[in-house]
Order: sequence, then structure tokens, then C-alpha cells
Amino acid sequence: MRRLSVALLVALAAVSPAAAHKLKVFATVEGASVRGYAFFIGGGRPDGSPWVAKNPAGTVLASGRTDAEGRFAFDLPPAMETDVTVTVDTQEAHIASATLSAERFTTGAAAAPPATAAPAGAPLVPAGDDARLAALVSVAVQREIEPLMERMEVMDSRLRYTDAMSGVFLIIGLAGIGLWARRGRR
Repeated sequence: MRRLSVALLVALAAVSPAAAHKLKVFATVEGASVRGYAFFIGGGRPDGSPWVAKNPAGTVLASGRTDAEGRFAFDLPPAMETDVTVTVDTQEAHIASATLSAERFTTGAAAAPPATAAPAGAPLVPAGDDARLAALVSVAVQREIEPLMERMEVMDSRLRYTDAMSGVFLIIGLAGIGLWARRGRR
């Protein structure tokens, strides 16, 4: 029993995260363009890795290579109405994608609510100003929530201590069940 305990302690000391080199992609819409970057969970960014942006039909919208910081950027075609998937391939068995939904590509004019009739005597706001205001608000909100979205992506991707310990105790529990079943046969 002591040998088993020592072997288990040595195995626990050698545990390291399995997702140390998992690749992730973060992409965001900024006006009429998309920008983002790829990153490894364990740290670092792919330098010079090819990336491609496609619509659901498989049509290539843009492509290129990441810069030294793993970044990419491209302009959207006019009147974009479908989802866009950006895929980064390090060509070393690391491939990751991020999909941007079509709702994120709507312009302020498309997202602005229709003008309603104002009460008599109230100043009227031209429809163009409503659309421009909606576009400005959309850009401001996107700029404010972008760091939060980025942080959530990084936090969701990392291996937590509780995840590692849960796996270890699952293995210990299964070993205990196996030993109990073996003892029951005798």
C-alpha cells in the first residue's frame, strides 16, 4: 500500500496542464472591418501563421498571415449579411476558429429603429441623425465591451486547479472501485 501511495504522489507531482499549447482565436468587428489575434493558452502568439476568413458557403472573404503579435485584420465586403468564420492554422497541428455572427455586421442605419411620429410642437430629429446616433452608440458600446469579451475568452480557455484535482480524484475513485471489486471476488 505504501508503494501505491508513493507512486500516486510522484504521479501527482508530475501533473501539468494538457492544454498548454491549445490555440484560440479572438476576433471583433470594428466599423466595416474585422480585427483580432490568435494566442496559445500556455502563452505566446503564432507569428506568421496563415489565416483565412470564410462565409458559411465556403467563399474566402480574406486571407493572410498573422504578424509577430499573432494579429490579423481585414475589411468586410459591403452589405455583409452572413456569418464569418476566421480560422488560424499554425501548420503544426494547431488550428482554431472564431465565428462572428451576421448581427454584428449591421450598420447603424440598419440597426436604428424606425422614426415615430412626434407630438405636435416637438422638434423633429431627421432620420439620418437617428441612424448616425445609433451607429455611434454601437461603436462606443463595442469599444467598451471588447476588453471584457477578450478577458472572458482567455479565462474560459485556461485549465483551472479544480479541473485538475477533479480528474485526479476521479482516477483515485475508479481505482478504489476496482480494488473493492477485486476484493469482493476473493
